[in-house]
Amino acid sequence: MRYISHIPSRHFKMVRYYGFLANRKRGALLPEVYAALDIKEKEKPPKPGFASLMKQFTRIDPYQCVLCGSRMVFNCAEAGIRADKLLEMRRQEFKKRRWLQQAA
Repeated sequence: MRYISHIPSRHFKMVRYYGFLANRKRGALLPEVYAALDIKEKEKPPKPGFASLMKQFTRIDPYQCVLCGSRMVFNCAEAGIRADKLLEMRRQEFKKRRWLQQAA
């Protein structure tokens, strides 16, 4: 019986956000509410960079040289072939090598 009281009527329109929490007005009114209540606005934390994300995911530093172990410097990024295309090209190379080895 307790749970049934939380179910709204059939055609009842639920209001999720109203007033200063409404999506349309929140950006303009929320700073005024914070000022009226003497609350500091929360600062967004800085987004982690590529290197820290890759280090957490793969447990390997992407800027560490695989040959000598020293730190590499990132110069630029270039748009190139997508990873799925690179994998397909690599698979084609393996097929070609197998074919050549079988022919020999």
